[in-house]
Parts: sequence; C-alpha cells; structure tokens
Amino acid sequence: MRMHEQDQKPNKAANHEGIRSLAVAFIVIAIFIAGAIYIGQRFYATEKEVLQQQCELNAKDSAREYDRCLLTRSNIVTVAGYTVDTMMKSGRDNHAILEYLTSETNYIVATLDPSTTGIYGLINGEYLDGSGWVPDADYVASERPWYIQTLESKREITFVKPYLDDQTETVMMTVTDLLSDNKSVIAMDVSLDPIQRIIEEVSSSTEGSQAFVMDAGGIVVAHSDRSQLGVNYLTTRDSLGHSIAERILGEGQMQFDLTTEEGDFSVYVDKLEGGWYSISLINTDIWYEPLQRTVVIVGVVLAVLIAVLTAVFLRLNAKNRALLRLHTRIDQEKRRGNELQALSETDRMTGLYDRVSGKRKVDELLANDVEGVFLELDIDNFKSINDTYGHQVGDRVILEVADALHHTFRSNDITMRLGGDEFGAFAVGITKQDMAEAIIHRMFHRLENIDIAELGDRKVSASVGAVLFTGKEKASFDELYAAVDSAMYTSKKISGNSLTFCKD
Repeated sequence: MRMHEQDQKPNKAANHEGIRSLAVAFIVIAIFIAGAIYIGQRFYATEKEVLQQQCELNAKDSAREYDRCLLTRSNIVTVAGYTVDTMMKSGRDNHAILEYLTSETNYIVATLDPSTTGIYGLINGEYLDGSGWVPDADYVASERPWYIQTLESKREITFVKPYLDDQTETVMMTVTDLLSDNKSVIAMDVSLDPIQRIIEEVSSSTEGSQAFVMDAGGIVVAHSDRSQLGVNYLTTRDSLGHSIAERILGEGQMQFDLTTEEGDFSVYVDKLEGGWYSISLINTDIWYEPLQRTVVIVGVVLAVLIAVLTAVFLRLNAKNRALLRLHTRIDQEKRRGNELQALSETDRMTGLYDRVSGKRKVDELLANDVEGVFLELDIDNFKSINDTYGHQVGDRVILEVADALHHTFRSNDITMRLGGDEFGAFAVGITKQDMAEAIIHRMFHRLENIDIAELGDRKVSASVGAVLFTGKEKASFDELYAAVDSAMYTSKKISGNSLTFCKD
C-alpha cells in the first residue's frame, strides 16, 4: 500500500502539471481568441471608415466636375443677363440686343464650346436667338419649360430640369437668368456629358461602386451605367435607385447604409447647386470580400495555433505587428479628421468663414494659382447705426449683409467675416472686371432691399474695394487684403453703395 501510494505521487504531480499546462494553454488560447476578436473588430471598424471615406471621395469628385462644368456657363449667363438688363434699361431695342446675343454666341462657339446652341431668350415679349435659329410658327417661347421653370423659381440663376437628347443620348440642361423686369429670361443649353465621363471614371476606380447625379425630381442626370440616364427613380418601384431616392428626397438622409435584394450598400450624398445630388454607393459585400477571406484564413491559422503553441506565439507576434500598423493608420485618419475640423471653423454669428480659416483657404487657392476676384466690404456708417438704433439692430444689419454675401456668391467661393462690420470674399474663376462688377452690383441690389423695421427709410449700403488675381504673379492673402483695403477707403469717399478696383 505504501509503495502504491508512493507511485501515485508522481502521477498526481504529473496530473497537476498537466492540468496547469492545460490551464495555461487555455489561457493562452483565450488570450489569442480575445485578441483575434478585438483585432477583427478594430480592423472592421477601420475598413468601414475607409469605405465611407472612399464613398464620400467618389461623390465629391463628381460634384467637383459638376461645379467645373457649370461654373463658366453660369458666369456667361450672369454676364449676358446683366448686359441685356442694362441695354433694356437704357432703351436699346431688341435688334441691338439680338446683335449682342449673336456676337456673344459666336465668341462662345469659337473659344469655349463648339457644340453649344448659344444664348437665347424671351426679351420684351420677343424670342431672340443668338445662333440665328428661327423657330416654327407654332413655337411659343413663354410655354417652354426653360421659361416656365425660371419664372416659377423666381431666382436670378436657375438650373432648369434636365432632359435626355434622344439623338445624341446626351443629358442636356439649361442655365437661365431672370432679368429685372421679372418677365424677360436669358438662357443657354449645357451638355452634361463631361459629368457623365467623370462619373464613369470615378466608378471604375473603385470595385463594386456606382455613381450618379440626380435632380430634385428623382431624374438621373448622369450615371456610371448609361442605361439609367433619364430614369425617374421616384417612379421605379422595388429598385435600388428608388430606395436611394426615397432616403434622400423623402427623408433628407445624406449618408446611410442600405440593404436591398441587390445587396448591401454604403451610400454618400453631396448636394449640388440647383438642388441636385451627387451620389456614390459601394457594394459592401464586394468591398468586404477580401476582409472575409482574411477572417477565414485567420480562423484556420487560429485552429493550428490551438494545437501548436509555438505557432500561437509566432502568430501573436504577427498580430502585434498588424495591430501596430492598424494604430498608425487610425492615427493618420484622426489627424486628417482634426485638419478637416480646423478647416471648417466659421464665424459663430454669421456662419461665414472667420478671418483665420478664410485667410487659410484663400492662401491655399493663391498658392495653386487659382484665378479670381478678391474683395473687401465695409458697411457704411455702421457705428452710427449702433449708436442710434442699438446693438441688436446693428447685429441684424451684420446678419443681413452676411446673408447677401451668402446668396450672391457660389458654394465654391470663399466668403468670410474679417471682423466687426468688415467682410471679405474670393470669387473663383472671375478674371474680368465686367464679370466681377456684375456679381458685386447684384450684391448691392440685395443690400438695397434689406428691410429692417427699426431703420425706417434708412438704407444699408457698403463700400467695396476689389482686385483681380490672374495668377501671373504670386500673391498672398495679406497682399491682396492690403490692396483692396486701400481701394475700399477710396469707395468710402462716395455716398451709397460704391465699388473701387485696385489697378495694381
């Protein structure tokens, strides 16, 4: 019995050691399993963030091409509308106006867009066409969509509902300008084929992605799948396009995940001028397919690691390296997010860029030789308004002037509050003085129509200094600001809304 007990002691010790080893093995396995789950979750979260950023980038690339395509055209229509308006006010007849439209159309065809139909419009009750096109006898301009929609919108610049040209299979739209008599309209047709091309390029660059532009009525203006051009997604029930249109137009969502019979999608939306939407979507099943394969491989490796502890420790080392790379990637994304947040700083009162962020954005444009007009605006006799009517009324004047700037300039222009009653703006692509004057006088018109009951008959006016930057020489925000500040003080010597251009 005693020998039997002695024989049992090593067995018990071995059993205890085996239990301890098994416990250690289970702990190590549990640690590795927990680590694998954690890494998988972090990797999945990072991949999802990259997916959303790629989706956003695709939508913004399409939006940039939209802005580039329509920027020059809308500027042309703005200048033409201002010129015709001036001619009408000075008593010039329609014959003279037609000569101007013909000359402008010939210039556009020769220098900008050989395929354009030119500038046309209904002016003083008569249809005038700069390309020389003579309509049929039953053609009634006032019954055409471009005229009706412009009057309904009551906006100076209107992007008319697009249509699909059956002959060219190209989506066309019309940019119009409502003149000051609220009856005459200047218009120009624009081909959206450049947007179609960039959308196809953007979509092909990301596996499993689609991209399209849709108007406020659900009609597809451009699509990576050309068969979808002109389709109204609001009427195509039980389709992917209909589900997306319902989320955007019905619920106002701008970023969301969508599950349909066609698969799971991540969707990002960027709102464009004229109430249009640039939409990018990526099939998450395709996007995550490499990740799913990775998970399967890791599972197989983990099963091997359970049997071979040495492989487990080697795998742990590999996972640590992967985790380090993952942390580095997350830190880079966080830094990028902080930079974007810093760029989005705005003046709390007006919603415009503040001086710091506005200066930074203008300097970035200047460093890249982006042409445009820079201006400084100072409200006339603002101290008198504060002293006479109180600071609350003064604050309302500040807000109304900021609103005039917001509605005068485009979304890709830089508008800022420099401080107090002083504002600034950089209008991209405006390199001619007459174009700049047209925009600034439109802003003056808005200032003249500011209605604040406490001011009675007193009108709000401003003095403006401006300078054209053509990119021929390097310049900074501070240099342009110094130039326009001097010009603005010249404007101060003139009563009412006044504009002075810096000649140097």
